Amino acid sequence: MLPEKVPPPALSWLDRGRQRFERLLSGRAPSDPLYLTNRTRLQKLKIAALIAVPVLILGALVMAGSTDMFHFTRVDPYEHPLTEVPPAPDLKPMSSASPAPDTMAAANGLEVVNIHIARDENPPVVTGMVRNNTSQKVESAMVSFYLADRRGSLLGSETTEVQGVGPHSAVAFRAPVKIADAEYVQVREVHPN
Repeated sequence: MLPEKVPPPALSWLDRGRQRFERLLSGRAPSDPLYLTNRTRLQKLKIAALIAVPVLILGALVMAGSTDMFHFTRVDPYEHPLTEVPPAPDLKPMSSASPAPDTMAAANGLEVVNIHIARDENPPVVTGMVRNNTSQKVESAMVSFYLADRRGSLLGSETTEVQGVGPHSAVAFRAPVKIADAEYVQVREVHPN
């Protein structure tokens, strides 16, 4: 009497997938002793593709990350259009060619308008206007502002003094930039002396 054949155990879907992948990589068992040199072009192309495709994908990802292709950097605050602010009663209206002011109003009725770094001058200067929204004259006002580099990192702060700001009027100011790497300026506070 012949012994009964025992059926092989059923393979899971994971084992079947692994076997198919190994067969894809290895191919059929070679019967030719010179199987490495007698490969068909399709077999050579398959092995080259398995090596080259991941290398190309990795290279493309590194290139995209190093060249900032998708613009993940911070946005320059001076690139977007600013909103219009109505002019004060005694001020000349702004021309449409100039940007709308960047304002910082204080509880004391003073505000700083259109502050920016003028790079076209040597040395660069911070320019802006102090506007008095009250009906009293301010003899002297102190403006302090933060300076930041092009990445937005705070470099320091500076102050400047503005003299003789009349009621409902504005006075322009200019202050030399003492921090060489400063790209952006933001008002910290403005108050009368």
